Amino acid sequence: MDDMVRYAPLYLQVKDLILKKIVDEKYGPGMAIPTEQNLAKTYGTSLSTIRQAITLLVADGVLSKKQGKGTFMAERKTELTFLSWIGEAPRGQALLLELVDRFEATHPNILIKIIPTTFPHTREDLLRLISGGNAPDIAHIVSPWTAYFASMGALAQVEGFLSAENLASRYTDKDLQGGTWNGKIYSVAWGLSPLSLIANRNVLRDAGIEIGSSPLSLGEFSDICRKIGNCCADSRRFAYGINVRNDETDFLLSLYSFLLAFGGEFVDDAGRVVFNCPENIEGFAWVRRFLKDTRTCADDLYALRERFARNEIAFLTDGAWIKYILEELTGEPFEKNFMVILNPTWKGRPSVTWNYNHALAICSQSRNKYHAGIFIDAITNDPELSDFYFSSTGHLPSNRNRLCAAPYDSEYFQAFKRQLANAKCINAQNAMFEKAMVLAMDAVKKILFEDADIEKELNEKEYYLNMLYYG
Repeated sequence: MDDMVRYAPLYLQVKDLILKKIVDEKYGPGMAIPTEQNLAKTYGTSLSTIRQAITLLVADGVLSKKQGKGTFMAERKTELTFLSWIGEAPRGQALLLELVDRFEATHPNILIKIIPTTFPHTREDLLRLISGGNAPDIAHIVSPWTAYFASMGALAQVEGFLSAENLASRYTDKDLQGGTWNGKIYSVAWGLSPLSLIANRNVLRDAGIEIGSSPLSLGEFSDICRKIGNCCADSRRFAYGINVRNDETDFLLSLYSFLLAFGGEFVDDAGRVVFNCPENIEGFAWVRRFLKDTRTCADDLYALRERFARNEIAFLTDGAWIKYILEELTGEPFEKNFMVILNPTWKGRPSVTWNYNHALAICSQSRNKYHAGIFIDAITNDPELSDFYFSSTGHLPSNRNRLCAAPYDSEYFQAFKRQLANAKCINAQNAMFEKAMVLAMDAVKKILFEDADIEKELNEKEYYLNMLYYG
């Protein structure tokens, strides 16, 4: 339960308990709720406390009192605002609207109003809404952003608003449940998305390359990319695509799987900055050689996907959401033109990656947190709703018990499930993680594109990262 609820006056606690009861039991507009006497008996409190709680729910517009008849659900539905970038493309918008329609059909007292945004602008849009006192009830974010927003008091702890069954069905690692700050869960994963290599079948076929089993070794992957580059030297085709947006850290994180292959990372499991570790030095040296030796397309995220769909790029590193995006761009099923292969390995180690999970958070400004919890519960854990969404978009279900269900038995999902087996979450629990990524991104750009001395650059940035993290 949220700390603010746990230590609230008794009538506020009872108000939340009543609200939870009527939301959980799906009371529709105009339905009568139990009498004040029954509620007092149920919660073991006085009639005065019950009446105070009901008065607040009436003031909030959730309930209405009819003289001599009792207390009823308000005739109007409870409106929840939902900030999301899924609708930034037509296919995503259609999927999101269909999901909301299905939810509203089974929850007659809740109305979902979507606040559209785009992925590159989600953080600034959410900050603007929070600063203006107009935060959405539910925010669609990615897990690594959680500590940043939670540390400023913008998010509510979700444990008190989600069902115990939902939380218990998720992975035991809290960051696979979503995002944490100070050991508390402030967002829950809206599908799991281990980053992996996406291969373009058409480019590989034209280059005379057939990939059998994966994972490839880093050497084998480099050789394939060089061969593609030699075949495409006089064309618009490229072997690999890398996102170089100046206002995003996505390009940095898309390279993270290559560093993990060497055993490197930015922050270890204990939260210590390990940016200048020997494994990172070796990993960055390999990535720099790879980019120099490979015909690489450097562009923004959206342009890369469009060029990939037009058969101009052989390989991209991307997440499980790529399924519906490429299906929209090509108008054809994903498997016809593309395939998922495991990330390359180094010295016989397993194929490793990290999860860049979409996540859902409840904003602390929301006056409808329990309703928001019902919505999140439904779209992440209800089999009918979540299977529709995950199987359509390509995300793996956040409920671990659904991974073996029929919708996730295709070649596409099997590949991502294999990648998930050796996936981890980046340690982003420090509130300064987002600012730290800006420093890390500066170092990586200098290493990869300006031939900076790798060890010197990593040592310098680690010094500043430690100051940022620990003061």
